Amino acid sequence: MRTARLLSVMAIGVAAATVLGFGTSASAVTPATSGDSSPSAGHVVVDGHRVVTGTTIGEWGKATDGKLYSFTYKAGEARPAAPAAPAAARCSVYISDVSFHGAGASAYFQWETSQACSGSYGSQKLQTQMWRSSWSGPRGYNDWHGTGLTSSSFIDYGWSTDCNDGGGTYTYYPVMQGYASGIGWGPKTRSDNELRKGCGTRSPNP
Repeated sequence: MRTARLLSVMAIGVAAATVLGFGTSASAVTPATSGDSSPSAGHVVVDGHRVVTGTTIGEWGKATDGKLYSFTYKAGEARPAAPAAPAAARCSVYISDVSFHGAGASAYFQWETSQACSGSYGSQKLQTQMWRSSWSGPRGYNDWHGTGLTSSSFIDYGWSTDCNDGGGTYTYYPVMQGYASGIGWGPKTRSDNELRKGCGTRSPNP
C-alpha cells in the first residue's frame, strides 16, 4: 500500500521509503532557461519559473512598513497591484491540478506544490493536505504533510495519498500553505480542479 508522502523533485537525497517509485506527474512549474523571453505555448514565466497558463498563483508577503498582504491571480493574467509600501519579503505559491491513478486497492491521488520566495526572509517551507466534501463543508481526507525548512529560494515537491476505494463517493481536491520566517504562514491555496471519486471519508494511509 502506498502511504501519503512527498517526492522531492529538487533533492536526490530523500529516504527511499518516502520516494514515489513511479516518478512525478506533469509539473505546473519548471525552471525557465536563461534568456527565455518567449516560453512555450501554454506557459508563462512567473518568478523565473515556467508556469502553465491559467494556474492559480497565490502571493503573500510583508511590506517595509510591516503590513502583511496576500492575493491570488491566474498565470498569464495581470498581477494585482502590490501594496503602496515596497515588499520587504514576498512568496508565490503554486499547486498543480490533482490527478487520479490506478484502480481498486492500488488507486491514489497525485499533485505537486511549489513556492518561490525573495527579499528579507530566513528560510521557507510548505505543507499540503487533501480535502474532501461533506454536508458541513470541506474536511481533511488525510493529515497535513510538509517539507523541512530550507534557505533555497525555490522548492517544488510532488505528493500522493491513497484512495480508500469503495468507501463512499465525495469530491476531492488538495490545498497547500506556504511559510517563510520573517513573514509567517500564507493563505491556503487549492487546486484549480477537483475529482469526484468513490474513495471514502478518510485515506487508508493519512
